[in-house]
Order: sequence, then structure tokens, then C-alpha cells
Amino acid sequence: MAISFMPKEVKFFDFLNLQTENIVKAADCFKRSVKAGRFDEETVRKIKNLEQEGDTLSHEIVDMLNRTFITPIDREDIYALANTLDDIIDMINSMANRIKLYKLDANEEHMVLFAETIDQSAQALANAVRHMHDTKRARRVLDYCIEVNRLENMGDQIREKAIGRLFETERDPIMVIKWKEIYEVAEATLDTCEHVAKVIEAILVKHG
Repeated sequence: MAISFMPKEVKFFDFLNLQTENIVKAADCFKRSVKAGRFDEETVRKIKNLEQEGDTLSHEIVDMLNRTFITPIDREDIYALANTLDDIIDMINSMANRIKLYKLDANEEHMVLFAETIDQSAQALANAVRHMHDTKRARRVLDYCIEVNRLENMGDQIREKAIGRLFETERDPIMVIKWKEIYEVAEATLDTCEHVAKVIEAILVKHG
């Protein structure tokens, strides 16, 4: 049986879907730019615009929470989802800005792996959120959450290899600092994706 809600409350799921779709666009743009090896003004501006759209969507969800008495799922869960989803796109935007600022060649083996993994995680979260309103599809949603967890574990492995290689081969200490920071933000992005997945799993338990 689907989670019951009044017609106006469909907006909560609609806006959460818009958030994840926005993240998918940002992750795809980031991945393409990493593979191209450059973050020019146009690319960074595009990701920044998506990040600002994410902020707007998050604020609109909070505003709806303040104006709605009955919500389809617990208010704190909607709030947690909206804010944590917003954190993901904030981190993608941060990486894009720093890569441009530091003038790094983004087409680096481990950064490409990170970008691909973040892109896959964003898509899995979008699929999970798309179906989470329907408890008949709880198993499918859970599978997407498990995939996000797997990708987060991959991120840990990528970070270890990336930093290990960095200290072995890079002689410029400034470059070590720059790349180490980027790698850590990339891993934190995947950690945040996993946190969203855990929030979704908790909602499934409540409404199972």
C-alpha cells in the first residue's frame, strides 16, 4: 500500500524528486568536466547555477513544511532529506570551484574514478527517491540504497589509493595539499550520499 497523503502533499515528493534530478545534472556536468580535464568559467557557472537551484528547492521544501499540518512522512525525515540532498550539490560545486581555483588538470586517474562514482551514486539516489512514496516498491528502493552504500565503500578505496599515489609520486608539497583536499571532498560527497540513503532506509522501516 502506498504511503497515504492529501493531494497537496504530493508536492513534497515532487520537490524531492526535483532536488535529486538537479543533483544528477550537476554530477554529470562535473564528470564530463573532469574527463575533459578542465573547469572553465562556463562550466563552473553552470554548476553554480544548479547549486543555487538546489538551495531554492531546499528552502521551498522547508517553507512547505512550515505551512503544512499533515505531511506524508515524518516532518524531520523530509527536513533531513532536503538538507542532506542540498549538501551533496554544495560539495560538487565546491570541488568544481577549487579545481578551477587551483588550476588542476582534472583528468587524473583517481579523480575520474571519483567523478564516475559520484555520478552513479547521484543516479541511484534519484531512482530511490523517485519510488520511495510507494511502499510496494520498497524492495527496489532498498536495492538503490544498497548500491549507494557500495559506491561509498568504493570511494573509500579510491581515496586510499589516490592519496597513497599522491605521496609516492608528487614532489611539490603545494600540489599534495591541493589534491589531498579535493580527494577528501570527493569522498565526503559519497559519504553524504550514503547518509541520504540511510535516511531513506529509515523511512522505509517506519512505513513498512
